[in-house]
Amino acid sequence: MTQSEIISRTFRFVYNIPSNFIEEIWSDSPLLADHLKAKFIGFCKSEGYASANAILKFFASLDESNTEKFCSYASTWIQDHN
Repeated sequence: MTQSEIISRTFRFVYNIPSNFIEEIWSDSPLLADHLKAKFIGFCKSEGYASANAILKFFASLDESNTEKFCSYASTWIQDHN
């Protein structure tokens, strides 16, 4: 896959992120999922619901282990939605 394809597919993911992505990614930790959902909703209120900026700010706020979980989910989604 070229760099252009990777970037294009990443943007496609950002603009089509499933509404239940937090519940799916952190299904093994409901309390963390609730916390992260509240954080995401806060970004949505300030940036616009499900705006790319809200998603990017949410991503930037994650710690290393949660960034890895998010990226793994995004990678799988991208592969499944070619």
